[in-house]
Amino acid sequence: MKTKEEIQFNKYEKRGKDYHYKQINLKNPFSFNAYVYARYIKHIELLKKILQEKNINKSQNLNLLDLGCGDGVLLFLIKKYIQDYKFNFYGIDLSEIALETAKDKVIDGNFSKSGVYETDFQNNFFDIILSSDVIEHINFPDKMLHEAKRIAKSDAIIIFGTPIRYTESPIDKMHVKEFFPNEFKQIFERYFNKVNITRSHKLFYLLKYQKQSKLFWKKISINKYNYYFLSLLSKNPFLDQEEKANELYTYMFVVGTKYNYK
Repeated sequence: MKTKEEIQFNKYEKRGKDYHYKQINLKNPFSFNAYVYARYIKHIELLKKILQEKNINKSQNLNLLDLGCGDGVLLFLIKKYIQDYKFNFYGIDLSEIALETAKDKVIDGNFSKSGVYETDFQNNFFDIILSSDVIEHINFPDKMLHEAKRIAKSDAIIIFGTPIRYTESPIDKMHVKEFFPNEFKQIFERYFNKVNITRSHKLFYLLKYQKQSKLFWKKISINKYNYYFLSLLSKNPFLDQEEKANELYTYMFVVGTKYNYK
């Protein structure tokens, strides 16, 4: 039986090798993407909260891996916003042009070309493993999680972010599979303990953000610029902290801990 080929991620070739940095650039209202920016900030806020809750020693060197790091933007922002902890940054990805950017932006990072199914890292090596918008692109999520568990230390912090499934087929043609929150939680519980789901990015705000209005001869998204100015004031709507059971969300983070690898 022929194995289905992985979808080739080619957004770096189409949009530029540093396109994520343009999306998080608060100095440029034309390239800034409030949705993407909030995705990274929420990831960082979750990490910081867990580090504090676990009372991690701030003088301890923490090995931190971004699985599918792309251009290294998540590590770049962690370095910017979490300066009171000591991290040894690692990142792996299959895109050579993205890794070139990662090496330029996070000069003290350790980056290598690798897939997420098998890595060269030793067992029980990482204190923290993160992944942002990767698992929905691959054919075998279980293989990725099995490898993450192998290379994670006992009591390691695991945080993965991915879009919430709310259509029959993924809207993004680069996505192999999207997940419902309970489904995603169950997959993680095969490999990790104390698994929790945090939902974010309300659908209501996304629909407003994407809505276009006709101005003279062209269509523009007025709310793209409204959300930009709100972000400058630290009031990005996608970072709304209030989570309600009856509201629809478009993004989620799964948080887990590893105990006793088998």
